[in-house]
Amino acid sequence: MTTAPRTPAERADVLSSLLRLPHAVLAAIATDGVLLPMPPSVGIPPERAMPLPGDRATFLEAVVPADAMTVVTAWERARTHGVGLATVHGRRDPEVPLSLTFVDVREAHGVFIGALEVLDAAASERGPAPLTGLEVSRRPRTATVRKTALAVITEIDERTTRMLGWTAGEMVGQRSSAFVHPDDQERAIANWLELLSRQESQRVRLRHRRSDGSWAWLELENQYVPADDPADAVVVTQMSDVSDEMAAHEALRQQESLLRRLTEALPQGILQLAADRAVVHANSRLPVLLGLPAVRGWADLAAVADEAGRGALEAALSRALGDGEDTVLEVGIRTPTGETRVCAVSLVALGDREGAPGALVCVSDVTDGARMREELTARATYDPLTGCHNRASTMALLEAALAEPGGRPTTVVFVDLDEFKPVNDTLGHHAGDELLVTTAQRLAGVLREDDVVGRLGGDEFLVVSRGVDGPDATALGARIRAALSVPAEISAGAVRLRASLGVAVSEPGLDGAALTKRADQAMYASKEGRRGEPVLWTADLGAPALV
Repeated sequence: MTTAPRTPAERADVLSSLLRLPHAVLAAIATDGVLLPMPPSVGIPPERAMPLPGDRATFLEAVVPADAMTVVTAWERARTHGVGLATVHGRRDPEVPLSLTFVDVREAHGVFIGALEVLDAAASERGPAPLTGLEVSRRPRTATVRKTALAVITEIDERTTRMLGWTAGEMVGQRSSAFVHPDDQERAIANWLELLSRQESQRVRLRHRRSDGSWAWLELENQYVPADDPADAVVVTQMSDVSDEMAAHEALRQQESLLRRLTEALPQGILQLAADRAVVHANSRLPVLLGLPAVRGWADLAAVADEAGRGALEAALSRALGDGEDTVLEVGIRTPTGETRVCAVSLVALGDREGAPGALVCVSDVTDGARMREELTARATYDPLTGCHNRASTMALLEAALAEPGGRPTTVVFVDLDEFKPVNDTLGHHAGDELLVTTAQRLAGVLREDDVVGRLGGDEFLVVSRGVDGPDATALGARIRAALSVPAEISAGAVRLRASLGVAVSEPGLDGAALTKRADQAMYASKEGRRGEPVLWTADLGAPALV
């Protein structure tokens, strides 16, 4: 929603509010944005007016370069609506936030008024100190120097003195190289020789020493003015202060250098890819994790991933580059030396906001954690003695089978070893354990690949077979009976192996516990029959049917 322009009375009220702020610093501004002397009609004491430089300057000179667009936006707002507001930072103390207000009071005073007030409450309580030193930069942005063909300075303007601090007496008669940073001397000489050779304007950026010992980045445009005698040629140098721009470049370079150092200190492998998948940066840890001498591109990472991981990585990278989607996944890695590892790979999409569209790939070795997780999962899933599923996982798999869509039947076979206790009592628990392992192996040997063998506890086992009913359930019970009717060879010798079997087939609405109970009842019927025949559960529990 657009705010209506402020009326003259409303703008006068804004100015009155600014004048009542005890620590605000104010400046008068012309229509073109140039700072002016404060009109007496405004009625503020001189110490609260922003000092003016000797040449034309704008409010931009009072704030840090990063806030330039913020100031421009507020100024445009004031020109169109009468008042513009923003938060900025002054050059004297960039850490202290300042409230900037522009107000159009041309009807009453012939100028715009700009005001800066400290936003930080603690700083305000300390008094006007954060703003007493606030001033427009007195150093001009441009200056002119005249030189001979031998680069001897013959004339400077007063802006040169204000820019660098040197007087004409200190600069005239000196070679310009005397004021150039030692590290820039070679570039300065090469540029000058090219200027003399081509006799065309040349541009170069060089650091120049100020009188206070600091260095200013200047962009020099050297214009060659020929003469009949080449020795009389003149070079007019237009100097532009680009220190703020170069400082920003240097800050960016330092930040990039710091980030590179950080990536080298991380235990993870880091790979930055451009939008075309070209490598922008890979830290030294990445090839170590992958067992490679170097990582030259995305293909090197994909090449050591297992088949499933390779496809997942490719899909994740496509999403990062195409859709800006981040992904975290685990990938099996097989190094060229044959070592197998598990790595967590994070792909983070990079866009224009980061200044470098592409993707950031972080690789961590999680092999130990993955193995521990697998071990814990195995302990929670399998019986440590026989390798069968334990009771909890068996019942969970049974419930999942019964919940499958399509209503496919599921058959369970309850297996209870006969005469197991005498083996333990006469031959010892080790022999009993061997008999249980043999039973598990024989059950697995007569079942389909997707059938489940679970040890419910002691000498009780449960077989779960999906998609089996009727005659197939009968055949399943017969195969198990045959497998468990052959004596078992254990370290103590051959022992008799027999089992009672109960078979039950699922019905709609029957859960795993109820189906297992039916198979258990059928197993007891088989045990009571003492013939070792499997029994199929029927509705008539008093007369279960033999399989």
